[in-house]
Amino acid sequence: MGLIQTASRLIKKHGQAATLLRPGEGIPDGGGGTIPGPDTEHPITLLSATYAVELQWIAGGLLAVGDQRVLVSVEGLTLDPRTTDKLRIDGATFRTIRVSPLAPAGEVIFWEMQVRND
Repeated sequence: MGLIQTASRLIKKHGQAATLLRPGEGIPDGGGGTIPGPDTEHPITLLSATYAVELQWIAGGLLAVGDQRVLVSVEGLTLDPRTTDKLRIDGATFRTIRVSPLAPAGEVIFWEMQVRND
């Protein structure tokens, strides 16, 4: 079993279903700006955990109390997460702060996201 399959299996076993919300195409507002279009929903599987309090102190403002560290399975994922995306987890909507792939040798094993429920 390869790394992708192992990571996806563990995230599925210990994680949960959630929804990635991708902002829709902007609609011109007639005044030179745009109105965001409706979000597009994409089902995902993730494993979520809070950061340790010690890390929040060390981070010097990069982490806020309650930030979640989310590991997103690549299994069934049809797009790459972006910082403009939101996540809906257990009915709560989280704003994406940071996204980074774990990609040794250029192959994404899973995505790590830092999300915040403002």
